[in-house]
Amino acid sequence: MISLSGRTCVIAGGTGNIGYGAVRELAAGGMNVVMVTHDMDKAKGICEELKDLTGKVIALGNDDGDDKVFDAVREKFGSVDVVISNTGAMDCLVALGTLTREKLNEKLAHQVTEPFMMIQAAIPHLKDSRAGRIILTSTAGALNGFEGESLTDSIGRGGVVSMTYCLAKILMNTGITVNCIAKSGMINDHTPMTGRDLDMSSVVTHIPMGTLGTSEEFGALVSYIASEESAFVTGQIFNLSGGLNIG
Repeated sequence: MISLSGRTCVIAGGTGNIGYGAVRELAAGGMNVVMVTHDMDKAKGICEELKDLTGKVIALGNDDGDDKVFDAVREKFGSVDVVISNTGAMDCLVALGTLTREKLNEKLAHQVTEPFMMIQAAIPHLKDSRAGRIILTSTAGALNGFEGESLTDSIGRGGVVSMTYCLAKILMNTGITVNCIAKSGMINDHTPMTGRDLDMSSVVTHIPMGTLGTSEEFGALVSYIASEESAFVTGQIFNLSGGLNIG
């Protein structure tokens, strides 16, 4: 059994299909979960769906900044113990010659800069936790250049991998662990609405295990990394990819 009860998680990217799996599993294990989101209507629906779980699920916007979010969470629940960054849908494939400066900067800001600033604001609170945890998300493409994923995602998520290693070493003696889940070949976090979004069903033929990963599988892995029992694990990239990346 893993220990989650009595602690609080703040998750960015908890309203999508994959993120929802983490929210549900953590709350089922007794952890309070705060979804930081711009889609408050979707978040309120999730809160209603999960209202009977052991942990309490709420949603907050961050229009006033990350510092305000963490202050509010600590005031309501007494602690900030786990921070998860799971933002950003996968882009469709782009040819090398068509990638623009604006598109790449947008991806880097969304996948690297914004998560870093969120974590930076969380660290003073996590240092007061008995089991501080930071969980980031990346992709197989960031690790091995998988051609079934967009170049923009591979570059941006590569920065997340580097951030994982750097933060894990910097925070090594604080009791805060920093780990990353390279999730590829998973169901779409959001239903593809435009030609800009990658339809993950197109990747199935590349997955050695022959099927897409599920939100339940993501939630189960998140629950372990967020648990008190994972205290000896830091600076690791967990491959959740059905064998797309091994090593």
